[in-house]
Amino acid sequence: MLGWEYPPHIAGGLGVACEGLTKALARVGLDITFVVPCLMGGESAPHMTLRDPSGVMSKSKRKQRIKKVKIPSALTPYVDDKSFDDLLAAFKYDPDKTSSLLRSSLFPRLNRAEFEKFLASISLTKRAEKLLGAGYGSNVFEQVALYTEKVLELVAEEEFDVIHAHDWMTYPAGVAISKFTGAPLVVHVHSLEYDRSGKTVNTRIHAIEALGIHTASAVCAVSYYTRSIVHQQHHIPLNKVFAVHNGILSKKIKHYPKRMEKWPGKVVLFLGRVTYQKGPDCFVRAAAKVVPYVSDVLFVMAGTGDQLPRMKKLANELGISQNFYFPGFVKGKDLEEALSVADLYIMPSVSEPFGLSALEAVDFDTPALISKQSGAAEVLNHALKFDFWDVDRLADLMINGLIHEEMRTDIIWGAKEELKKLRWDAAAAKVYKIYNLVAVKN
Repeated sequence: MLGWEYPPHIAGGLGVACEGLTKALARVGLDITFVVPCLMGGESAPHMTLRDPSGVMSKSKRKQRIKKVKIPSALTPYVDDKSFDDLLAAFKYDPDKTSSLLRSSLFPRLNRAEFEKFLASISLTKRAEKLLGAGYGSNVFEQVALYTEKVLELVAEEEFDVIHAHDWMTYPAGVAISKFTGAPLVVHVHSLEYDRSGKTVNTRIHAIEALGIHTASAVCAVSYYTRSIVHQQHHIPLNKVFAVHNGILSKKIKHYPKRMEKWPGKVVLFLGRVTYQKGPDCFVRAAAKVVPYVSDVLFVMAGTGDQLPRMKKLANELGISQNFYFPGFVKGKDLEEALSVADLYIMPSVSEPFGLSALEAVDFDTPALISKQSGAAEVLNHALKFDFWDVDRLADLMINGLIHEEMRTDIIWGAKEELKKLRWDAAAAKVYKIYNLVAVKN
């Protein structure tokens, strides 16, 4: 398996999903090697071999002779150009050394000319500045190329029955490993460039998605909603794309009391990246329609992103800044407290492949109001649903949800029952069948 984050170091839901899926697959009896760009410390994965492309393994699998050395690979899914440059500086990254693989003699089994041609075919070279769309910066693509090279270096002498790559940044590595080992490739779509950017997609990322999706023997999509978008965007037969809904990890929930000095009145929570995809504009505009009816409400927009400054300005322009709290990115105890004290959780995404945070909210006994344009809407019948553009409908649902306690109680009771069925073992059973299917075909 190839991914780019693993708990506790996460920027979104992908790392959490990978943890849940791998634990369930390990219970089936699979032997898993999971490769992330860099182990940051604190990762615990006794159910599998967790390693980075330098060969370093997590403590649960590490042998005494292995010395941990960080390599210059700082892949991260949600980052702006400045933050990425800061990461590269921290890793002492030297772009002139990105072709180390092509200069090395570590690959007696590989045809270097063929590999160089492969990299060129997906336009992952040091001349990346000529190949980029707006907003990502050349370093991201260089890092994808470096990750591809280093993963090949790591697994060149190993054998696998199946390769499983999660999201676009790992697809080139998955394609390369499949090409040189002959093992079938399964790609997992947690999110598409279409979800993040709408019609203004980054053409380079879209092309890399297409490379992985069309090369793969099978595609896992986190919902039927995402399955249909994969089909529409990449013109791939539906019989090659399998919907595999996310689950939720069973864990002990710690509920925090609502201290009135910090959380006065009702609390409505938005949790996620403050970007176009997540629909923050809809959330703020609906909030302005709620305040006249529920004056003691506090709207919490927890997260960071390129739209955050604009959302703060919009709340001020609408005269509701006193009803808003912007805590930034929250995790750990702060995240648990936010979920505990919330009276309602809102997910107004423009396009949401799944939406694990909606399940986490339900786990904390918080009713969820979710966009119909989401995978979570397929598995949560006991949730209030709206079209992401319908500000009036969202405001009406929030007002009724805040005023009527019995309504919140009924919703959460039904949703908790549904949550019992959304376990990672069910997802793993589907993935295991897919593995067997592609292995037979191969």
